[in-house]
Amino acid sequence: MPNIEELLASGDVAAALAAAAETYVGKMRRVRKDLLQECDITQLADAPLTDAEKAEWATYRQALRDMPITNASATTYEDIIWPTKPE
Repeated sequence: MPNIEELLASGDVAAALAAAAETYVGKMRRVRKDLLQECDITQLADAPLTDAEKAEWATYRQALRDMPITNASATTYEDIIWPTKPE
């Protein structure tokens, strides 16, 4: 499979854009997965959090899961808008 530079050099701009999109979308999904795993503990019944804090974390986790939809217009990794992690 040619890389993005090779696709651009060959004039296949559509394929280059698709390859670039897969690159940043894949990275977003990997980072998102790690962030979700880091806060899994916040949703356990015995987590040392108040109900309000658990709700904040649940909202954050839902925003992470919604990222492919909320960032559908992003064209680069830098365009991705990440939800704010509760403190």
